[in-house]
Amino acid sequence: DSEKRNIVNLIKDLDVNHINQVWTTDITYIHTIYEGTFYLISFLDFFSKKVVAWGLFDHQTTDQILLVLEQALKKRNPSPGLIIHSDKGPQLRSKKYRIFLKDHYLVFSYTSLDHSCDENAAQESFHSLLKKEAIYQTKLYTFEDAYRVCFDYIEGFYNPVRIHSSIGYLSPDQFEKKVEMG
Repeated sequence: DSEKRNIVNLIKDLDVNHINQVWTTDITYIHTIYEGTFYLISFLDFFSKKVVAWGLFDHQTTDQILLVLEQALKKRNPSPGLIIHSDKGPQLRSKKYRIFLKDHYLVFSYTSLDHSCDENAAQESFHSLLKKEAIYQTKLYTFEDAYRVCFDYIEGFYNPVRIHSSIGYLSPDQFEKKVEMG
């Protein structure tokens, strides 16, 4: 059927060798004590591991995903053909999402129909690190607490400081700077 034809993993054997070639995205849940659950939506550059944009919301709809994606596009201004890879969540398979990608010359890619978590490993790894290194280290009472912890971790630690063996033991910011300098 046409739905299955649209579920194609374009990055499985792809040689990802430059910034803004592939971004991954996903949603993770962040629980607070008083205000319930919030949803972190993030876009990650697959090559550099940098979180290019993120947002924390009380809903996880296509509109929120597109809001974060628009922020990422404004920040990075990628060339046409950028692949946006994700799992098969309904928001990411919606007609509105696919039309937005096509209208912005972006290409959608999904984890395979019978996939394991490793097909979006960069994104899963980022969410796991965020939770282990920041979220689970403090009590989150409100949205503001959750937002502050996410902001401090992503903007103050993960992108500028946290090293990754896969990018030569550099932080994402350091790696991108090195790549840009040649």
